[in-house]
Amino acid sequence: INFEMNEAGTAYCRATRSDSGETAADMPVGRILAAAWSANFTAGLAAGVTIEIDRIENVPAVPGADWAAYYSNSDADAQSPILEAAQYDIYCWAQDEAVDNAGHPRANYMTADYVHTAVSTPSSPAGGFTQGVFVVDSTPPTLTYVAAEAVDSETLQVTLQLDEPGTVWCAAAEPTSGAGTTYCREDQVQDSSAASDCYYEDFIKGSASHQTVFRADVHEAFRDVDVEVNRIWQKDGVASAPLLHQTVYTVLCFAEDDWKLQADANNLSPAFASPAEPNKVTLANILTVTSQLTLDEAPPRFTKLNIQDPTAANDRIVVTFTLNEVGTAYCRATRSDSGETSADISINRILTARWSAQNDGLSTSTIEMTKLENVDPLLTNRDDDVSPIEEAKQYDVLLGER
Repeated sequence: INFEMNEAGTAYCRATRSDSGETAADMPVGRILAAAWSANFTAGLAAGVTIEIDRIENVPAVPGADWAAYYSNSDADAQSPILEAAQYDIYCWAQDEAVDNAGHPRANYMTADYVHTAVSTPSSPAGGFTQGVFVVDSTPPTLTYVAAEAVDSETLQVTLQLDEPGTVWCAAAEPTSGAGTTYCREDQVQDSSAASDCYYEDFIKGSASHQTVFRADVHEAFRDVDVEVNRIWQKDGVASAPLLHQTVYTVLCFAEDDWKLQADANNLSPAFASPAEPNKVTLANILTVTSQLTLDEAPPRFTKLNIQDPTAANDRIVVTFTLNEVGTAYCRATRSDSGETSADISINRILTARWSAQNDGLSTSTIEMTKLENVDPLLTNRDDDVSPIEEAKQYDVLLGER
């Protein structure tokens, strides 16, 4: 608190939380004096005098004292420190150094009405009351990881918390081990130049025009919020693409607090100056969630499927195939003259034939069927058909894959 007076004297001030419920009626002059925050003013000081308040009452510390017991219960909070981002009402009262004709002190005092009147204009105060002074918030929020998972083949979800109200953004990046050049890798995200590719704040906040803004508003500290990411932004900032199926990504999350919004929305003090910007996490304190794998929700398909006709051997049907990804193919043969149609052959009936082979999605695999079902009837409790593949007969072959 910086002040000047029209004559030499002493000013006393007391701070109270704006949300404490205290009003001017609760702030008599004696309570201001009890706070013991004061400074003397000498006439002619151009720079004024300053009172710095760092707790509610300036009571000397007593080594080893139990403050809650030392003070009455109603005054136990008098030792409360001034808190970051909190708003305070300030009441100031003063007396001069006047003396009588004998040179004895005969001080003149400010009235209670003057103390409770708003300052209004700091350069020409109408009273000693300043409402709603914010203590600056200079601490960025802290991101806390809760969970992460793939919710579908193109979407990754991160659950996190902040230690104060604010906003979080998340973005997908390629892992450090990635070989691509189109998108930012985790190790390429930087904070040295906002004009260069992969600048951490711009990259994570994304672009609305490229559908890469994935954010959540955090209204309460230590409450879970979910952010879903389903696209990745090119490092040159000109386009984006959906996340690929069954692909590993790193998810990066950035946060800033609501300090500027909070202060601007509760502007009460006549000396209020809007904060330049919110507090933001640094690159070193972003949340990095590695090795996040999108789901595979697409069924495999055959890129090659061949059955020699007529067969090369007189006792078997050989199926050669390739899948578009790693998987397993299953087959069942049925006599063409059996009367069975595709409507009679469910996926489960194909599986119970027990003819299968794995495929790596690159090379060719084979399935050789020598009978209708590849089972031992003694080991099952159903009607098995282990009839052998017969010479000079015609068969329909049905296949499934997964």
